[in-house]
Amino acid sequence: MPSDPRVGNLTGMSLPSGSRAAALIALAALLPGATAAWSPSAHAASRRASIAPAAPDTVRGVVFDSLANAPLADAFIFAEPGGVSVTADSLGRFTLVGEATITRLTVYHPALDEIGLGALVVARPEGVARWDSAVAATPSLATIWERVCRAEMPAGENRGVLVGSARLPDDRTRVAGAAIRVQWEEILPRTRLRQLEERDAVTDSTGGYAVCGVPAMGDMAMIGLSTELQSGALQVALEQRPLRRVDLVLAPADGPVDRWPTIVGRVIGPDQQPVPNAEVAIDGVDSAVVAGADGRFTIAKVPPGSRMLAAQAAGYVAMAQQVDVLFEGTPEVIVALDRGLAIAGLEGIAVTERRVIRRDREEFEARRAEGIATFVDTTAIREAGSLRAALAAVPGLELRTAPGETDEARFAIYGYGRNLGVTTCRATVLVDGLPATLAELHAISAEQFAAVEVYRSEAYAPARFGEFVQSDCALVIFWTQFGLRP
Repeated sequence: MPSDPRVGNLTGMSLPSGSRAAALIALAALLPGATAAWSPSAHAASRRASIAPAAPDTVRGVVFDSLANAPLADAFIFAEPGGVSVTADSLGRFTLVGEATITRLTVYHPALDEIGLGALVVARPEGVARWDSAVAATPSLATIWERVCRAEMPAGENRGVLVGSARLPDDRTRVAGAAIRVQWEEILPRTRLRQLEERDAVTDSTGGYAVCGVPAMGDMAMIGLSTELQSGALQVALEQRPLRRVDLVLAPADGPVDRWPTIVGRVIGPDQQPVPNAEVAIDGVDSAVVAGADGRFTIAKVPPGSRMLAAQAAGYVAMAQQVDVLFEGTPEVIVALDRGLAIAGLEGIAVTERRVIRRDREEFEARRAEGIATFVDTTAIREAGSLRAALAAVPGLELRTAPGETDEARFAIYGYGRNLGVTTCRATVLVDGLPATLAELHAISAEQFAAVEVYRSEAYAPARFGEFVQSDCALVIFWTQFGLRP
């Protein structure tokens, strides 16, 4: 399996095999009598077989979600042969009456699509005259860990599993050998400091992946990368269930801007009515757009790949969702906002991280004008030709090739402290606001940096970063697309 130099050393990880990832994406295969998919031809054949006269049959049962430890309410149950269907009640219970003996049940529910199962298929036990206790249940988390992660389920909070696939923006070609990286923050129990944690995986020959050991509850950031392809930085969360499927679209990182596609969409409220004048922004496009009176919006020249789209409007709760931007035929984006509490006088306060970051940049520019801080953005890095060259142009910094390294791209950072003395000192390095080693810094590709803050010393830095400073020297804060995500 080829490694990806853009995300550092990926050796030593537990990688999904082709059969393992494929089995995960179709987890229904873990169930007795399961089938990979429902097909119209098979359905038609079962209906033809049911034409023969037979005694009526009644099946009673329940649909249960083992991952949420709760009944799967409103699940749709389809019986074969005969094609009889019914919807489960709020407790997951159902009763099916067919004209012939029912031999198989197929269960559909949006939650099953979200976790990668697609459907639950249950076969009638052999020799059962009355099938009055049918149970269609999702696999337990312990079973998923055993079959997919090839390990026993660990204790603690990091028991979640992300599965999915990577494909190109043509919406057909799967991407093998791509690195999938997931990051999140953990609070250390003793010091209460925040620490950046991550898990990696590599897509198999079918483009499938499985990342085991992520937080079973909470927010994470993830990205897909290969040597020439990448997705945007996505926000994902595991909430009700510790398993989720996230499919990624990876696109060429340096594609021609004039050929980037246009996406269209609508912003609606909980009543399905348009939300006028909503502000909509998407990762990779600097300027937000405003939806019209009919809630419709158009964003031109959007970088292909999986992106995060954020929307907000007065009186509604801001939200963000994944959008897979294809070369052609990107489906219309529907953004559904929930109503929020409107407080007089607060309508002008920005609520998205993109806005806060934009304001912070203005603050940085003001500090730079005062000689307090230097702000390096992606434009400066691109014009300089490399991250090292861009930082070398910052007054008060000195870059040296890291000890024991021959690659000039792997550098150490030195400063001159508060008084800009003659003797240099080792600068404190943060990544996304948290302490980072040089190895962790250089494991991130230059293309993934969104901005760099440079402060002469801790005395000039924002107070929230002061606790990480180890000496009265320069403080350099690298922000990735994870940290500055919309």
